[in-house]
Amino acid sequence: MRNKTIALLIVLVGIFTACSTTTSITGSWVSPEHQKAVEYKKVAVVVLSNKTTSQLIFEQAFVDRLKYLGYDAISTSSFIVPEVVKKENAKVIDKMMKDRGVDAVIILSLLEVEEGVRYVPGTTSYAPRPYYGGYYGYYYNNYNHMNSPGYYEETKSIFLESNFYDLTKGKLLSSIQTATVDPAGADDLAVSFSTAILKKMIVDKVLVNNSGK
Repeated sequence: MRNKTIALLIVLVGIFTACSTTTSITGSWVSPEHQKAVEYKKVAVVVLSNKTTSQLIFEQAFVDRLKYLGYDAISTSSFIVPEVVKKENAKVIDKMMKDRGVDAVIILSLLEVEEGVRYVPGTTSYAPRPYYGGYYGYYYNNYNHMNSPGYYEETKSIFLESNFYDLTKGKLLSSIQTATVDPAGADDLAVSFSTAILKKMIVDKVLVNNSGK
């Protein structure tokens, strides 16, 4: 059992450290009715975004990682057009999901973007060197101070949320809120966000690692 646990941790480390940006969990909720992870047949990924490029990037990031974990996953942009959603065709969308064998949905959305400024303090270092004169010469020459002035830099914090629904029960099982500071770009943010979310869902026993690796 211990060896299996270690093996699982090694796999998770491999899956969840492949990005440079760090996404932190700021809040989470799991339905009190939830007992253990279900091996869903197919998980649909929904990204609520008015930017098609960002939507596709985030959907693909989640689909790729879900498949790595052993789940059959599909991006909803591949079969649900915006016009259907705008008309609030709940029954139509539900039928489209069921026709494709989808029994779970994860919906991803942007909560807030905060822009700010932070101060990066300067540094002072010294490089000692030998001096064989009087004390003042030693005092003056032995410390060559190198000063780097402080400066201000702009920061961007992105707050995202995921909600996971079990379609067989028609209920929300998990809700997770995250914060990501200064991502390098949409791809970097998508990898970091999907990594944090799926890792948390495994810890919360909403999903399991079915990869066998």
